Amino acid sequence: MNELNRKVKSVPFNLDDPYERELLEHCNQFIQFATYIKRLIQRDMEQGVGVIRKEHEKLEMRQEKKIDTSKLKSFGL
Repeated sequence: MNELNRKVKSVPFNLDDPYERELLEHCNQFIQFATYIKRLIQRDMEQGVGVIRKEHEKLEMRQEKKIDTSKLKSFGL
């Protein structure tokens, strides 16, 4: 793949924040971080959810949609 056809997005984690440290520890269990993030984005898009949730907020969840497994092939799964 040509480098001009790629866009890299970095995700910083604040290690002084216990919640963000926990997020990083969770992500570390996945060998392919980028693939994991792309699957989360795909799930978010398919469920129509785009809100950052905080523990103290109560949000209505939209009805879950089934993941289109044919799309997973593009992530090498």
